[in-house]
Amino acid sequence: MKILITGGGGFVGSYLCEAELAAGNKVVALDIAPPVKVKELLANPNFKYVQGDMLEEATLEPLVAETDLLYHLAAIADPQVYCENPLKVLRLDLEATQLALKLAVRYNKKFIFSSTSEIYGKNPKVPWKEDDDRVLGSTHYPRWSYSSSKAIGEHYCFAYGRNNFKFVILRFFNFYGPKLDFVGQGRVMTCFLDKFIKGEPVEVVEPGDQSRCFTYIDDGIAGIMKAAHAPEAEGKAFNFGINVETTMLELAELMKRIGKFKSKIVIIPAEKKYGKGYDDIFRRIPDCTRAKEILGWQPTTSLEEGLKKTIDYYIIK
Repeated sequence: MKILITGGGGFVGSYLCEAELAAGNKVVALDIAPPVKVKELLANPNFKYVQGDMLEEATLEPLVAETDLLYHLAAIADPQVYCENPLKVLRLDLEATQLALKLAVRYNKKFIFSSTSEIYGKNPKVPWKEDDDRVLGSTHYPRWSYSSSKAIGEHYCFAYGRNNFKFVILRFFNFYGPKLDFVGQGRVMTCFLDKFIKGEPVEVVEPGDQSRCFTYIDDGIAGIMKAAHAPEAEGKAFNFGINVETTMLELAELMKRIGKFKSKIVIIPAEKKYGKGYDDIFRRIPDCTRAKEILGWQPTTSLEEGLKKTIDYYIIK
């Protein structure tokens, strides 16, 4: 089988490239960034890396035409970016998704869409099931550009699906692990780790008791592979995440203990980190009953185990 992965040079994409190659498939990864996270795959005759802009139809179309299965992972998932540059987020997370879907429909290719746990917004009724309501803040707040872009992508999937278009929607709950981001950039773990390594104060955005469910990448990839290749998953959305809550303050303290770091942990105003108008989500917990019942999937890696592997990767590297 021929596999195309947009965002194949990113965190989740790089692991998915490895998994699909291990399954005996040919893989093409498309990404605007250099192949840093997949450099060990470049010598594999079944792997091809295309560095290019997926917003360019002339780049994307021939790749879609030649594939059997299209994973659309390309996105901006950094809270600081979608607060500071929402237009950039809307272009990639919305416009690129529309283009990828248009081409997948044109060439009748199965489409695997990486959505997000942010879909649910601030819905206080947790854990969230796939059909639960979305509760969002004002459009004045740029942080909702990411959630809204992904939601519209889902709407397109379901709309095209009315005409027998094959798709699966994947909603990730805070995947993490080695290769997550470059230290000091991106998501919370690598931002914390940057400060820990430098011995500087680790800044936790107030109030510190907002929680997330951190899902180790190996567990996440196992779920993605099951969903992508199971006919019974077609036409459905799936939550993929662990159901163990961890507050931001608990995460910082656990990383400090596991890495034997000396940094102080301090609470800072959200405005200092994200600018004015930031609107937070205080609890984010998945109900993964659907994935368990249909796919036989459930995560097995504890946060402590996963964090040790992640911290060791960055420290040793």
